Amino acid sequence: MIGLISLALVGTLALIVELFVPAGGIIGLVGIGSIITAVVRAFQTQGTLTGSLFLMVTFITVPTIMVLYFKFFPGSFMGKKLILFPGRNEPDGSSGSGSHPYEGLLGKTGTAETKLRPSGMIIVDGKRYSAVTGGEFIDENSLVQIIQTEGNRIVVRKGEE
Repeated sequence: MIGLISLALVGTLALIVELFVPAGGIIGLVGIGSIITAVVRAFQTQGTLTGSLFLMVTFITVPTIMVLYFKFFPGSFMGKKLILFPGRNEPDGSSGSGSHPYEGLLGKTGTAETKLRPSGMIIVDGKRYSAVTGGEFIDENSLVQIIQTEGNRIVVRKGEE
């Protein structure tokens, strides 16, 4: 009987592994086959009553184990390594928080570090940014004003000197 329980648990584990390993469904089929084999062997070796109980227990425990696994997996060591949670700052500066990276720049003035034809580099508050114009050309070292920020795009126009 312990061998049948082990076979059913190995089948459940194979179903979970199938979700993370790209094997074209082969691991999942092996898992389903293991569970079905365990149930059939329970009927053959233990009798109808024990086989029926094993079948009912399998129908309850396999989905329960999978639900519990996916409930607690995100908080596990591997889950934290594999899942990107919203708001988590990554080394490349990205985050899932949806915050606007250039919110505070709207309306500020700076200097064109390069010619903007229509894109180039600007300096605002001592920091360097990539910017675009509305179509006009702006010479190097000209005063620019930020008129729009959209995602990672800064739109400028020539400022008044």
